Amino acid sequence: MNALKPLPAKASIIIVGAGIQGLSLAFNLSELGVRDILVLDAGYWQGGASGRNGTLIRGAFSSPEWTRFFAHSCELWQGLSKRLGQNVMYSRRGYTMVGERSATAELLDRTLAVHKECGIHSSLLTPGQLREVLPALAHGRVSAALHLPDSGVAPHHAAMHAYRQACEARGVSIHYRTPVTAIDQSAGRIGGVRVGDQRIASDTLVLAGGAESNALAQMAGVPLDGYPMRLEAMALEPTRPLIGPAVALLDRLCYMHQTARGEVVGGAEVAERPQHTLNADVPVMAATARAYLEMFPQLGHARILRQWAGLVHISKDFGPLLGAHHALPGLFVSAGWCYGHAGAPAAGELLAKAIVSGQVDERMRPFAVDRFERNQPVVEPGIVLSHFE
Repeated sequence: MNALKPLPAKASIIIVGAGIQGLSLAFNLSELGVRDILVLDAGYWQGGASGRNGTLIRGAFSSPEWTRFFAHSCELWQGLSKRLGQNVMYSRRGYTMVGERSATAELLDRTLAVHKECGIHSSLLTPGQLREVLPALAHGRVSAALHLPDSGVAPHHAAMHAYRQACEARGVSIHYRTPVTAIDQSAGRIGGVRVGDQRIASDTLVLAGGAESNALAQMAGVPLDGYPMRLEAMALEPTRPLIGPAVALLDRLCYMHQTARGEVVGGAEVAERPQHTLNADVPVMAATARAYLEMFPQLGHARILRQWAGLVHISKDFGPLLGAHHALPGLFVSAGWCYGHAGAPAAGELLAKAIVSGQVDERMRPFAVDRFERNQPVVEPGIVLSHFE
């Protein structure tokens, strides 16, 4: 295993963070011919958000910027098993966005128009179609539902295993439990990193450390928008098949799907201040249970198997921070990911191309690291997350 190998004295590119973002980037860099790629992670295998997410793959949102980016990522998910040579277990079961309020129905009307503009295959379901797609849903509560047939789910454990195997087969050196303790600069640009007393030279560094993104940016001496935030999820005991597609209950800030084993997995967001903890709590559990019970009454008898929390890095507009850092040549960032599992294939591909060629793809450009300094946030009204007050 690469983790048993000694650290090199230098690397062509160092990636800090070996979650799905870091591994996707490493794989794509290797596909572009980059050698001597080093990936360092302070935690254990699948110990971060890449091992603690809801596994949903959503291929479109309500803004053109998010839709174009995540539609590309969804398309890449569909061919990812063949490309990696490992089964990522992507299931194209669809994704249904459900609205209860009239204002949410209007949002879904506008969302459909965005999808048509972007060439996305989606449709507003009639009451009859919705009963076919989600027969167990409390239809009397629904004002509108928009369905994305090409979206679905992909278990994080399968995707992470596939990316890691593909990276190591291409010679990428991956080291877990290897925290970076300092970031060096030389002549006004990135010069390398330090792991304890050892210095590893490199003129290209990528910060893909999830919830530790702000701490890593501080280490590099550069500003970075955003903050770490705890998200929680719940799994119910297995039950008979009730929910076919993945589901977003927009008005309840709740997302969910049913696994092949029959467990309903998902979570609801509640307004809370940013917390750097993995402790699960009762308010989120109660909000999730209420959403399940009211919108899928047949789940009322099901017991909660487990509730867990994961840490992500959230930007001001909830969008990714992706690309070169404007304050330090040689430094790149992949942060701000509240939908990092779904966006990993596109992020890895587009960021790798930007690093190697210097050309920024139009689907990636809106998520530039310095967009807030330029007063150009990306407004996305269709996310299932809560702002804190």
